[in-house]
Amino acid sequence: MRPVVRPRVLDAAIALGLALVGALGGFAAHNQGRHMPASAIAVLTAMGLALFPRRRFPGSVLAAEAVGVGVLSALRVPVDGAFLPVLVASYSAAVYGGRRLRLALAVLSAGLLLGLGIPDVYLTDSWLRAHFPVQVVLAAAGAWLVGLVVRRQLAVRDAAVAALAERAELIAARQSEVQQRARLAERLRIARELHDIVAHHLSVVVIQAQGAQRMADVDAGRARTAMADVERTGRTALEEMRRLLGLLRTGEVPDPAPAGVGGYGPAFGLADVDDLAERARGVGLPVTVLREGAVREVPEDVGLTVYRVIQEALTNVLKHAGQASAVVSLAFADDLDLLITDDGRGAAGAVAGDAGAVAGDAEAVAGDAGAAPRALAGDAGAEPGALAGAGLGTAGMTERVTALGGTLTAGPRPGGGYQVHARIPLAAP
Repeated sequence: MRPVVRPRVLDAAIALGLALVGALGGFAAHNQGRHMPASAIAVLTAMGLALFPRRRFPGSVLAAEAVGVGVLSALRVPVDGAFLPVLVASYSAAVYGGRRLRLALAVLSAGLLLGLGIPDVYLTDSWLRAHFPVQVVLAAAGAWLVGLVVRRQLAVRDAAVAALAERAELIAARQSEVQQRARLAERLRIARELHDIVAHHLSVVVIQAQGAQRMADVDAGRARTAMADVERTGRTALEEMRRLLGLLRTGEVPDPAPAGVGGYGPAFGLADVDDLAERARGVGLPVTVLREGAVREVPEDVGLTVYRVIQEALTNVLKHAGQASAVVSLAFADDLDLLITDDGRGAAGAVAGDAGAVAGDAEAVAGDAGAAPRALAGDAGAEPGALAGAGLGTAGMTERVTALGGTLTAGPRPGGGYQVHARIPLAAP
């Protein structure tokens, strides 16, 4: 906070004011018939003006004031007019002076108090009072002590202010770090959501489109059904993308439309697992959902994590397992135990790109429209683009589960197939 009056302006006003007081006091004493030569008036005026640089040169200013008092004493004139300049100079020496000046003044003040103060008190007819400005010197020593106390208080205050400023900077730095971490966490969360939405729905769209192409000449009705599924899946993807992008909009009123019609409805959860399984069945992947234990409500973030893990696992089954079926098992206890298994050919089959499997898939398309999407899901050689983003899904699932304090493992099953196993701790019901 900037001071109301600048220090140099204040110092100039004090110096001019005391110089004027000294000059007027000298003229008043001269008019009253007291001995006050013009040289003494000039000294009083100069003592006031000498106070201007008291902040930068406190020792020199105090020495100049001492010389002025000495000159007035030598002229045998009253030194009352020098009283205020001496007090201000002594106070300034204590507040603005360096360590050496303070030590020298401490020794001098002690000597003056002992050498002048005690004799002045106990000797009524003191030669010192008649020939030496005892009262002015003692007042100067007292002003210096007051200035020393003030300086100490100012130092304590400055230290407290500095500590508060440092604490405020530390708090601001911590808040900035927390905000940065929150932004990074939000970006990771949005990236996971985007991956889950794009990977799942586009994989289903690609599989259905492949099936429709293969069945166009065999069964036009089923080809149209597959394309209708493509349209429905695309709309679902757009609705989820719209809800996710709504999280990025700040200061906007949410769309009042319900979630199923493109609004910003509640996030997916355990209640939507059956619908997810039904959509997987619609593209040719038999899915069985099993629940064990006392089914109960779970926090929204847990429900969304479970939904996304199941969604990613079923998407991987569609993309990599070939002709397979999947089982989703939810076990409720102190932890929520989630297990997704399939009886397909495992993750390695998607990379192998078996040409023979492609031919078998084509025959399956001609013979069974419902099995066609499953066959095409494993056709890596025919559609390499279906593997785009492979490997990112497992990392996203792990991040989601770990963020909730759980664990996730994924890998081939003994004897064939693949499994994803997640364990998420639940609060006491």
